[in-house]
Amino acid sequence: MASAGERFGKRIRRIKMAHIQCGFYSPSLEKNANITVFIPTLNADDYLIGTDLHYGMEGGKYQTLYLLHGSYGGCTDWSLLANVERYAQARALAVVMPSGENSSYINMDKGEAYLTYISEELPEFLAKIFPLSTAREDTFIAGLSMGGYGAFRCALEKPHRYGYAAALSGGLDMQALQASSEEHMQKMPVNYGNAVFADRYHIEGTDDDLSALLAKRVHEKAVLPELYMTCGTEDFIRPTNEKFYSDAEKLGASVTYERAHGIHDWDFWDSHIREVIHRLPCCGDLKK
Repeated sequence: MASAGERFGKRIRRIKMAHIQCGFYSPSLEKNANITVFIPTLNADDYLIGTDLHYGMEGGKYQTLYLLHGSYGGCTDWSLLANVERYAQARALAVVMPSGENSSYINMDKGEAYLTYISEELPEFLAKIFPLSTAREDTFIAGLSMGGYGAFRCALEKPHRYGYAAALSGGLDMQALQASSEEHMQKMPVNYGNAVFADRYHIEGTDDDLSALLAKRVHEKAVLPELYMTCGTEDFIRPTNEKFYSDAEKLGASVTYERAHGIHDWDFWDSHIREVIHRLPCCGDLKK
């Protein structure tokens, strides 16, 4: 079967994205859920000059990036605070941005099943209404901070679903973060912390511990998605990235880690989500 890139071809580079706000009832969450979706579409200039982009061609499917927000965020963060639409449209890439509240994107101990929602229900639902490929090689996931943890958690929980996963300033050592007494962690939602995890102070060794989950997959000899992580050298969350990367190296797992100047802010995430999108095996070249 032809890949999404082969089906759409390089002619699709001159596209504009359809920006869609979508609300629907989620059985996994047992409540209404909101998402923001970018879909490559024909723009007015292409229409006027007669450019044939074959948008909506029969059987055509777009490669898709599931993009997760951080704590206290929502489904509009990436579209409002970064240039994701511009970066994605240059690569004919659909982008799905769900709301995960402060769930850490796991099946909460006393709450909603966000891991099931993100990794199973949402792709199946969206494939019915948008031209999105569900093939592993066409499906990617990334996120910032809490969303970086969520991206790696989904990728390691369901490695057969994702071809690529990226964490930007990810909270990749959840045990350390939950036990931290640093000022930034004291501002985190305590009620959610107690609801998300069965015991927020004893995460090590469970599936909520990314290093332990990675070790389990390595032991199973699972085919893992390509894993990429980046963090600012002045970011308070950097130690959790160093710990996860060190554990991955000891396990012999293939993880690309890039350190760059920056802190925990949108300047860093905007520039590095562009790098992530550039790295994805998409059908077009990212415009410089």
